[in-house]
Amino acid sequence: MKACVVGGGTAGWITLSYLAATTDLDLTIIHTDEIEIIGVGESTTPALKQVADAVGVDESKWMKDGHATFKYGIDFQDWLRPGSNWFHSFDDQLPAEAFHQPLSNNGYKTYSGGLTSIEYFLKLREQDPDNYDINHFNYNHGPQQWLTEQQLSPYDNNGHMNIGHQPGYAYHINALEFGRSLKDATPNNKYTELKQRIVDVSLDDNGIKSLRLEDGTEFSADIYFDCSGFNRLLSKHLTTFKQYTEMANDSVIFGPVKNYQIHKPATEAVAQKAGWIWATPTIGQVGSGHVYSSAFMSENDAEETIVNFWHNRGVKYEPLRKLKFTPGRLENIAIKNVISNGLGQSFIEPLEATSIMITCVTAIEFSKLFNKHQNWNHTSSKVLDKLLSGILEHTRDFVRYHYDLNERKQDYWNQLRRTEAAEEVSNMIDQRVKANGKLLNGFNWASMLIGYEKKYTNTTADLTQEQIELYSLYSAHLKKHYRLLTANNQTIQQKLNSIIQ
Repeated sequence: MKACVVGGGTAGWITLSYLAATTDLDLTIIHTDEIEIIGVGESTTPALKQVADAVGVDESKWMKDGHATFKYGIDFQDWLRPGSNWFHSFDDQLPAEAFHQPLSNNGYKTYSGGLTSIEYFLKLREQDPDNYDINHFNYNHGPQQWLTEQQLSPYDNNGHMNIGHQPGYAYHINALEFGRSLKDATPNNKYTELKQRIVDVSLDDNGIKSLRLEDGTEFSADIYFDCSGFNRLLSKHLTTFKQYTEMANDSVIFGPVKNYQIHKPATEAVAQKAGWIWATPTIGQVGSGHVYSSAFMSENDAEETIVNFWHNRGVKYEPLRKLKFTPGRLENIAIKNVISNGLGQSFIEPLEATSIMITCVTAIEFSKLFNKHQNWNHTSSKVLDKLLSGILEHTRDFVRYHYDLNERKQDYWNQLRRTEAAEEVSNMIDQRVKANGKLLNGFNWASMLIGYEKKYTNTTADLTQEQIELYSLYSAHLKKHYRLLTANNQTIQQKLNSIIQ
């Protein structure tokens, strides 16, 4: 089957390169060099590594080209109240079977859809409400917090990655350069590249019939991927945009902090009077921006806020760009023979690096579904649309609860706070533990609840004291194991120095 990717930005090359690596589609990408680079999504999730590994792009090369650094999570500062801290790491929930088997069996898959470490931890916390082990650098669910605290890379001194692939790690990146690296790593015989402007779109009952290019030629395919950004060159003919009215932020000021380096392998997200400021460390500089609500803060005040934020850190900051955005998504992500991806498909806000994550997931899930049947039709699009719509709505809710659970005093935060939020997040923990979702599962929701110092409101699992003790013993073994396994890992600075040489 013939597939056409429209748009040559980050979303276009992620989609094209991943499909070239994982499907036998006859691929064409149509784009011009006149693309507006937004540049606010420089923090990523492990989904990006999944794409990079599938494409086969050399990590050291693309990290050097894109000035990328490692990321193990997000450090949320002042979100609950001034002085509070929550570290949302890329750790994961563990199958409860692991706690009740000999350690020699731990190398085998044990999860059978039953209880997980989340239910065990919540039971333990019921007995001790001051237990914050899931978040406070006690790494009883994974090594990421330990690595962050010690500023260690995921590689030992022999260059072997030794922290595991689930969920793995992510990066702070220059998204444009990453897209170029994917292009360079994709063999030319895997796709056709047409640098042309699309001047007309023809429709039929199947969706897009053909595209007329600026040189007058007609181009047609069986499947189209609209990665044309907010222009939505294809999707606007078939579906409409749905605004997320429950999301408050609609503005962002951003730019680089030049000649400034942070070696901490985590994104900083610092709450402000009417929004928040991010800091994403890349090699040689830090990307930073202020996301805020124009209903509660003027553009001048927003700029003054981020300038003062960096002034208080002893750094001069000069904002590069200012943008307005509308949170939302297309009513139909996949409809007829068109699949939308990238910023034109959906955008919540920069929090939790969801934009590039969803871009990667869209390509990954399409590939899975296509390879299952080696075909694509209207039914396939409906299946993909339902799947991606569920992921988007769930991701939007996860972002929204970062605001709903707050205890800050400013008008902006008072308006967003909802007293029922803790109960709703408790329900989401139960749902996602059972679903064992790989994007935002029970661990992510429990980490948020505990990070905001809220009580789990549902009934905990019926566990014996012996079961709890076995969980505690196993967690202690994990912590010791992580320390020994990574004790001689290269530091972040050492690994990055070796990359840029």
